Amino acid sequence: MEERIIDDEYGRGIRLRKTQDGYVDVTDELTETGDESEDFKYDEIAFEFPELEEDDEDLVSLSPEEALALRKRKAEEAENKRRQYAHICEEGEKLLDSGSFHAAELKFETALKLDPYTKDAIVGYWRAKTANFTNPDALMDEYAEIGIENLEGDLGYEAVDALKRRYPEVFAARLEELEKQKEPIQAEVLEKRENRRKVISEKKKKAILRFAVSTAIALVLLIATIVLGTKIFSTREGEFILPTIVSGAVFVVALIVALVFTNKLLNVVRMYRLNERDDSTELGRKLVNLCNYIELYEEFTKITVAEETEETEETDETHLAE
Repeated sequence: MEERIIDDEYGRGIRLRKTQDGYVDVTDELTETGDESEDFKYDEIAFEFPELEEDDEDLVSLSPEEALALRKRKAEEAENKRRQYAHICEEGEKLLDSGSFHAAELKFETALKLDPYTKDAIVGYWRAKTANFTNPDALMDEYAEIGIENLEGDLGYEAVDALKRRYPEVFAARLEELEKQKEPIQAEVLEKRENRRKVISEKKKKAILRFAVSTAIALVLLIATIVLGTKIFSTREGEFILPTIVSGAVFVVALIVALVFTNKLLNVVRMYRLNERDDSTELGRKLVNLCNYIELYEEFTKITVAEETEETEETDETHLAE
């Protein structure tokens, strides 16, 4: 007797038994009668699909031996690249220690080409770029306007954290210098702004008065012209024609004057708003630039609560060890 197992449209296994009349669905028969013996039970088979590695696409058309050789070659290349990176960083550190900052910068640039996201090369590069942070503004110059988020995005959080921990005194000292520079400039900017505000406020009052008077006159003349115009055809003699023409002509002149005073008022309002902005003058722009630097240095002198806790624990462990 011949039996076959096939899958139905729902993926279930169906056992078929061949008889003289053809194939019979034994599974359904057993289900209906409830008489299912051990012979007709089947086990579920689970398939596990491994996660594909980055180079699996390259291995599709290769034999097992070729795939093994390719994997070995790539592992060797990665190891050689890692060793080369470590060697270049080591040479860069030696150049930093000897004070050859430009040569060290070139070394770390080479290391960054091998691995642009590794902390050691990033920190080494900026140590060289800033002459071991004797000139920390060389780093801040590029990020003063765009902020700390972009700096952390480019350098990476680990590199920024390493710089914070390695040069806290440098950042704190530079922050103090900038704050001292800011005080007299800010005072001068505020004083000049207040003086300009008084002058502009007087101009604004005059401009508002002229605008109001000229607009009111133009409106009165407009109304008079409309009223006189409606009476032109009320009499046969046409005595309202000339007054209407004169009133209309005077209205046009008054409208032009009102538009001129409106433009002057808008200019005064624009000047008032600009005066309230720090970047509207050269001295104000200098103050804004200083504030941007101060904000960056403040971020570099901050230590989070987690970091403070970690440092405290490390200090306590050191004391216990002693």
